[in-house]
Amino acid sequence: MTEPQQPPVGETKKLLENPIVGSLVVPIAIVLVGALIIFGVTKMLSTDRSYKDLVRELHSKTFGNRWIAAYELSKQISAKKIPNEEVPWLISNLSEIYDQAVDPRTRDFIVVALGSLKTELALPIIQKALNDKDPKVQFSGVVAIGNMPSTFPIEWTPLLQKMRETKDEGLRQAIILGAASHRVKDAQADMVGYLDSTNPSIRYAAALGLINFKDEKALPVLEEILFLVPPTTKPEPGQFGANETVGLQLNILAALQKNEWKLLNGALGKLIATSGNKLLVVKAQEALNLLKN
Repeated sequence: MTEPQQPPVGETKKLLENPIVGSLVVPIAIVLVGALIIFGVTKMLSTDRSYKDLVRELHSKTFGNRWIAAYELSKQISAKKIPNEEVPWLISNLSEIYDQAVDPRTRDFIVVALGSLKTELALPIIQKALNDKDPKVQFSGVVAIGNMPSTFPIEWTPLLQKMRETKDEGLRQAIILGAASHRVKDAQADMVGYLDSTNPSIRYAAALGLINFKDEKALPVLEEILFLVPPTTKPEPGQFGANETVGLQLNILAALQKNEWKLLNGALGKLIATSGNKLLVVKAQEALNLLKN
């Protein structure tokens, strides 16, 4: 039996764990929720199946919803339930299943699972995903690469070329932020160029990424983000809503702290004095206190 083709669940997608990227794209989990509603699944398979049970299901030729097992497996990996000595066995099996999977959702969640392992052994299959025919699988591959330790031997040149050529704005954001988290110097000039983009998501991603380089050219856009006022009504397509706006602002605060960059301290003080969002004020004050020391 072949696996079912993926039904449309919307175009939203996004980075998984990197604290510098939180609100620029919608988490993969939200896409999954939409898919589960469409399929009429009433629970998220919170069973006590082991990771080996899930791998066996993934190997099954008759298991229709392989992608759900792949998702469950990714949750177990994220929760660090896989013994270290079993990781090579797991990667070998997931690589084989990836190569056999027809359904792109299965490949997608396999890549998410492998990315959660954060091991160099997973790089070959993740790099294969970067050229997958399905854009969501490519996206998850970029996210996985971005979340890998910067000491791993990652070839960024093809990814930067894809960043320049792709028409998929979500994929471009993911590459920008992944390259930023790895401080890929060859990407810095591109990011500076994206500060003039008419697409706010690309412009904001570039500014956020440039915090890792402490590039002062990003300061005007970063201040623009910090003082964004979210719409009080339903946002227009492509417009940031209240949650996305605050999430992006919180990401800037986290990135400033991580990089110990103090050039926006004055803006943080103004934000504390003028913002009506209590969480944002508290986090801005925490950041300012740390950056002053």
